[in-house]
Amino acid sequence: MNIDLKRKKEKRNTVIRWVLYFLLLAVSYIYMTTAPVNLRTPLFLIPTAMCVSMFEEPFESAIFGCAAGLLLDTAQGTMIGLSGIIMLWCCLMASLLFHFFLRRHILSILLINLAAVFIQGMTHYFFYYAIWEYDPSVKIFLGEFLPVMIYTEISVLPLYFIVRFMVKHLGVIVEDYIEEQSDDIVRE
Repeated sequence: MNIDLKRKKEKRNTVIRWVLYFLLLAVSYIYMTTAPVNLRTPLFLIPTAMCVSMFEEPFESAIFGCAAGLLLDTAQGTMIGLSGIIMLWCCLMASLLFHFFLRRHILSILLINLAAVFIQGMTHYFFYYAIWEYDPSVKIFLGEFLPVMIYTEISVLPLYFIVRFMVKHLGVIVEDYIEEQSDDIVRE
């Protein structure tokens, strides 16, 4: 394949992949904001950002995580910026861990997503309930925060396969070369 053609295809695939990432983020946000109020809705934005950071470079993952965190703040109706900062650092650390240490498989993303969900959930619980010493704060934690954390952890499974499919089909183009053997080689 021509090198210029390969570069054009890779740029096109990168643009398409990032557009699909942001569409997936938008669908997650729309579902979170339009779901029925009486149901415990998983925070789909966290696993979406963590799955993207699993396959992308650290800087891009941090920016995507910050965008997901800001959308999470608006979906939850909390202070703008807190989840953005948390998700920026979580996605950056996840991307660095996958880039240097961890293998890209389902158990790794389950563990990393669990850490991110725990950090985000406990930070929100601490700053909104525990620090003010509400009497039913333990009941709120067990009735609200813990089920949402569990549902968010379970929701990483389909998102992992969706993002992996996008990366596999719209990632770097790999060329296979077949080396031909020749008996015409003269050695002296």
